[in-house]
Amino acid sequence: MNLSKIVDNKSLQLQYITDDAGKRKAVILPRSQFEELLKNVAKLAKLAESREQSLSTSQPQETTPQKAAIASEEELSEHQLGLLKQHYELLNSMLGDLQYYKSLKTDLERKIHLQRVITNLDTELKNVKTQLGELKKQTKPASLHQVPELPSHFVENASLFNEIKTRLLAEATDKQKPPLVLKAPSGMGKSVMATALARDTEIRQEFSEGIFWIRLGSDADLLAYQVTLFHALGETTTDIFDVEEGTKRLRELFAARACLLILDDVLDAQDVLAFNIVGEHCQLLITSSDSNLLDIIQYFITTAKGYEIKLFTTKKQAVEFFLECVDREDVTASSVPIDLEKLVHACGYLPLALQLMASVARSQPLSEWEALLERLQDDEYEFPDKFPRAMMQALHINVEALGEPGDYYLTLAVFGDYSRIPESVVLMLWRYLYQLADDKAIAFIDELAEKGLLEVYEISSKRYLGLHSFQHDYLLAEAELDKLHNHLLAAYRRQCDQHGWVSGPNDGYFFEFLCMHLYHAERHSELKSLLIDFDWMQNKLQATSIHALLNDYEWLEEKETEIVKKTLYEAALVLASDKAELANQLLDRLWPKKALRENKDFQALLRQAKDASPNWKWLPHFEEQKPKI
Repeated sequence: MNLSKIVDNKSLQLQYITDDAGKRKAVILPRSQFEELLKNVAKLAKLAESREQSLSTSQPQETTPQKAAIASEEELSEHQLGLLKQHYELLNSMLGDLQYYKSLKTDLERKIHLQRVITNLDTELKNVKTQLGELKKQTKPASLHQVPELPSHFVENASLFNEIKTRLLAEATDKQKPPLVLKAPSGMGKSVMATALARDTEIRQEFSEGIFWIRLGSDADLLAYQVTLFHALGETTTDIFDVEEGTKRLRELFAARACLLILDDVLDAQDVLAFNIVGEHCQLLITSSDSNLLDIIQYFITTAKGYEIKLFTTKKQAVEFFLECVDREDVTASSVPIDLEKLVHACGYLPLALQLMASVARSQPLSEWEALLERLQDDEYEFPDKFPRAMMQALHINVEALGEPGDYYLTLAVFGDYSRIPESVVLMLWRYLYQLADDKAIAFIDELAEKGLLEVYEISSKRYLGLHSFQHDYLLAEAELDKLHNHLLAAYRRQCDQHGWVSGPNDGYFFEFLCMHLYHAERHSELKSLLIDFDWMQNKLQATSIHALLNDYEWLEEKETEIVKKTLYEAALVLASDKAELANQLLDRLWPKKALRENKDFQALLRQAKDASPNWKWLPHFEEQKPKI
């Protein structure tokens, strides 16, 4: 039984008595609701009393000799017992107040007394909520959700780190923890600092119910990321089909949780609003290279605070960081045959560019470092201008240094979500294109990760690859995308049987992105056939969600696909909770339309749907005849 629901003002049909100034002085509550409230409170009081007796009489059995652990458990149990006693006292007080209410003679006395009871309950519940938040912090450190690993070398900006950490650990002001925005040009180490904060022991203790990492980048599917968070927070199904509704639901889920949500690589301030979960125990940490992002966010969320990573304060610091990243015993400031200050200047003093150049320099003899510097200073090669040229040039030099395997790296441009590429799909593509054995492919992926050219992480024992936005932009500019889309489709076609695409593998990528690849490969007729194929719809829905299925219909604007799209939207609420209803929903909505039953394309779809639901019968629906006046 949920106490908050019993005393939730929103669930009570309240009417108020006000004074001449309009101030509420008393409340009117229907008698039926009062009687129900009284019964529930009595039940809760008995339940709390029995639990208190159970806890106070039980003797915990020590199973380990570790005194610290026992003391911690006893302290936690004592806190829990204290909360339960407070709950019991609250219920007893409620019961006494309501019994007194029942004994009052006049309606006015009852109304005034009931208003005072509700006010006291509201205050008490807020206090209990605060104490519960503090209790949660005494539990084990937070689990990390898709938080990257820290690189072996990074700039430790202790002053800024401690400043942000202090803010994250601070008590909420006016029941809210402000969003924090960490801004700096690309390559300055924003994501690394956010990672270090997420992995800090005290931070994990503060946000004990989970630290979540989402890399938004460009063209982010906001609703898909919201759904991912729903599932991570324990929601098994969701009937949310709109970003605004998703934001509202996220606020509800995060409201009573001590969680930290990190939005990495934010390029559009509007994207942040989809995850505006400010609360008393939860907080938002944002990284962005957009210098204007904080001002825009503060327009919508006035409490947002900003922090900025500065460049190295001296050239010497940049040189020392570069040498640390090279990590060779024979390399010192005096042994290097080039002017290292020129090198760090050519890198724009960007930590990430310095790391990339150190990765190449590490494997080359000192005699070739002069040529390496000349290549870094060469400004003839054209790069996308969205990111610092020094960083793109350093990345380009790394790819060239890979030699022929650099082509393997370029193929990563083809994938739909560059922050979450299943390793198994990359292995499949490389087997098809280069006849590369899986063990060698995995070794090469690990080499790329070591060089800082991508990230590798695990989710549920499966490995995924992730790219930074600047790496993805570079690959898009360098790769032959039209050919790669067809190559990936050909590799996947080998995974299908005689039934074609509908029999593809459920590998976490195929059903999610097949339609996108067909569109970019300009195989539009093939895509259209798929979008009006019941078997495809059914398999895709089972493998993903109604939201993902509906997204496929954004690729084409054909008359037939628009009809199916509209039908799926109408059935979305049902299909979100019961995917097995697909056939019935399509038949109920499409069968009554004679023109569709006579359409060759829809005949096949309806036949497939009837095969899937042989017991379905069409029941005619008649519009109600309005009486003539």
